Amino acid sequence: MTKAQLRAQTAKFAGDPDQTRYSTQYDDALNRAQEQFALETRALWEDEPYTTSSGTAAYNLPADFMWEDWITYDGAEMVPISRHEIQRIYGSDWASQEGTPTHVIVDPEEGRKTFTLVPIPQEAKSVVMRYYPLPAELTSDSQVPLNASSLMAQFHMGIAAFAGWLLLMGEESTASVVKKQDGLMAVWNDATDKAINLFKNTASAGLKVRGNRFSGVEWS
Repeated sequence: MTKAQLRAQTAKFAGDPDQTRYSTQYDDALNRAQEQFALETRALWEDEPYTTSSGTAAYNLPADFMWEDWITYDGAEMVPISRHEIQRIYGSDWASQEGTPTHVIVDPEEGRKTFTLVPIPQEAKSVVMRYYPLPAELTSDSQVPLNASSLMAQFHMGIAAFAGWLLLMGEESTASVVKKQDGLMAVWNDATDKAINLFKNTASAGLKVRGNRFSGVEWS
């Protein structure tokens, strides 16, 4: 579905077929819904290629980076490691060690947004990072959610359901509204469960939480 089609479906789910009651809120709801889907399922992934430069250890993470899955250097998978642990192995001068990289430190925080190969590579080699991206914002009605991945089309109904659930969060919690939200959450849970079972990326990650997992969500 395109963004326009998703908005229409979300409006039906929320009981606002004319798209008047929540007219200014649909875009935000849909974007938050596709983000939540990517966060919960990790079904959306990208492969980012790099080429190392001799003497350069740190390389920029993709702009839409959320988490890494794996990183390879010249076809060999790197071992993720913390700065504390790498210092224990190499000592305080670990940042100056040169050689064939065996470990990688991922620094996704705003101040760095890099990954660092250890030891420092001394030749040009291929590096590939598989990572989970934050989906691109839906700004045009012709855009397709989840980075327009055709594999994700089967989960679009779940995204519309969650967007509708978010919209109803602003309503008085009557029995009718709660019943409708429960139905929408069931559609959402079905979509995320299918995505996790299909792609197996979070089979042991413990991301799925039933019950009141969204009870503390603040959205406007």
